[in-house]
Amino acid sequence: MNISFSSMFFHDATLEDVFRAPDASGADSMEFWLETPDFWLKGLHMDTLERLVAGYPTKAPVSIHAPVLDLNPCSINPDVREVSIRWIERSIKIAEKLQASVCTIHPGRRTAKRPPTITDYQRLGHMLDCIEETAKKVRVKVAIENMEPAVNALLTTPEEVIKILDERPWLYFTFDFAHASGSGRDIVSSFLEIGNERMVNIHLSKGMNGFMHGPPSEDERVLPFLSELKEMNYEGQLTLEINDLVLPRELSYQEKIAFMKGQITWIKDSL
Repeated sequence: MNISFSSMFFHDATLEDVFRAPDASGADSMEFWLETPDFWLKGLHMDTLERLVAGYPTKAPVSIHAPVLDLNPCSINPDVREVSIRWIERSIKIAEKLQASVCTIHPGRRTAKRPPTITDYQRLGHMLDCIEETAKKVRVKVAIENMEPAVNALLTTPEEVIKILDERPWLYFTFDFAHASGSGRDIVSSFLEIGNERMVNIHLSKGMNGFMHGPPSEDERVLPFLSELKEMNYEGQLTLEINDLVLPRELSYQEKIAFMKGQITWIKDSL
């Protein structure tokens, strides 16, 4: 499998430093969030992004994460839904242009802090209907991610994910370990039963005691999970999705490189 990390760990770095990080940290690749500030807030210059992808080649192709921070394809606001769907389509096209392996998307959520209804799932279906033609035309694998259990969240269980994948043969799966692990090891194993054919990316991080996306080396549940991946011969991307804000203190760029290198070494030694 390919060991990767989320570009958002280097949230405050320049794009140049973000793309230097895989080689410096020993990663095989990187999952580039389009909302990485030095790209997202400075004009979204595709020529710069293409130059950096070409100038800092990784051992495995980069992957892309579509914007999610203030977008919601299941919003009750039709304008928010429309722009969210447009950005998912745009992200797929950007991923294809960069020759990325995977483009991860989120399912959205019910706007109100209430359990999702059939209407919310219909909106999710509408989003998938809208992007299907684009997804079928590209080589990049469009993968939907399972969400952390929350009152208004969609796609939090293996059954929900399997159903939507069965209905959409063109769609793939990004499994988020931290989102699922709080529900127990059996749930995590059930997600893994989706198998190599549809699961093309895994977000790995610690998710305990109300904190999400901490260092995986600090989560005792990760080692058994890595053993399961090894047994099933998982060949996709394993992405360390670590939030730098959950660390005990703010790290400099060089300290972040050293930290990520340590996490990657720990993962490789554990496999």
